[in-house]
Amino acid sequence: MFAVLGGGHGGMAAAADLALRGFRVRLFELPEFAHTIRPVREAGGIQTEVLPSTGLREGFARLDAVTTDIEEAVTGADVVLVIVPSFAHQRFAELTAPAVRPGQTVLVAPGNFGGALEFALTWKRAGRDPGAVTLAEAESLIYACRKKGPATIWIRGYKRSLRVAALPANRTAWALAVLGQAYPTLEPAQNVLETSLSNPNAPTHLPVMILNAAHIERTGGDFLFYKEGMTPVVGRVIEALDAERLAVGRALGLSRLRSLYEQDLAWYAHQGTFGENICQTNVNNPIYSWSRAPESFDHRYVTEDVPYGLVPLEDLGVRLGVATPTATAVIHLASVIAGRDLRRGARTLTRLGLGDVSVPRLLEMVEETGP
Repeated sequence: MFAVLGGGHGGMAAAADLALRGFRVRLFELPEFAHTIRPVREAGGIQTEVLPSTGLREGFARLDAVTTDIEEAVTGADVVLVIVPSFAHQRFAELTAPAVRPGQTVLVAPGNFGGALEFALTWKRAGRDPGAVTLAEAESLIYACRKKGPATIWIRGYKRSLRVAALPANRTAWALAVLGQAYPTLEPAQNVLETSLSNPNAPTHLPVMILNAAHIERTGGDFLFYKEGMTPVVGRVIEALDAERLAVGRALGLSRLRSLYEQDLAWYAHQGTFGENICQTNVNNPIYSWSRAPESFDHRYVTEDVPYGLVPLEDLGVRLGVATPTATAVIHLASVIAGRDLRRGARTLTRLGLGDVSVPRLLEMVEETGP
């Protein structure tokens, strides 16, 4: 039994795909967003369309329950998938603290930076022992998808070789044994610092947004984000950010951290992407053929990717003595474009309550003991 928390694009895709593959699924959304899942509840499930290259099924996915009651959603579930924006992680952590039960596996997908840490620390403050539950984090959402209607989802991308780590990492093998029953191509990450640094959204989206700012403003986003917004110059900025990310990873001992280019090929070569660098794999990825640019800069490509992606990278660089000048420049420009300081409230180690934790203790925490 799966409980999928989050009724947005990703949550609907996961619920629909799992149900079509024969798993029992309950879908949960916050009470204040009940209207977004009401059509699914009334229909009894989700109409699902897929791009054939995903290898997934399509049709009507009937769900066991569609609810705004967290206890109804998670009670008896073997796996709880948390598929919500990063800014909602704390709310969902608080909500699940009294509801999750020993023996369950909870996957935050994606965690961006520190998603699993946010859950574990929130549960601990609420008096819940995080160690009673297998808590894990994925480096990204497994699906590329969009709602085509209130109860219809279109899945155009399905990532293979997606990496997952448990918190602590000595439980990753168990987490993959459970999750692998539904997602057999998942791979182990070294720890949740690797998954936290591996989400490609921030280092990919932001250079495209900033270097196409005038085009977005002039057209209201009337162009293809990757196919037309990605050029070799944009690719070079992405590669500069990626080099800084990899350097921070090396300083943390993350020896298997993949470049964005390597990751892109691992995820999407089976769907036809190819190229010799990150610019080419984005332009040549068939699943990006329909990706429109955002209409404005008040969009998660800015408002989520900076505070939950680039600011934590910059913060870790300062802590580790690793220079991140490109990340700093992009954060500044994104803040200017957004009209507000995107460092304010960002999910750094200090904001998580780990500002005074030494790097050796942090590594011990993510590898062996948990927070």
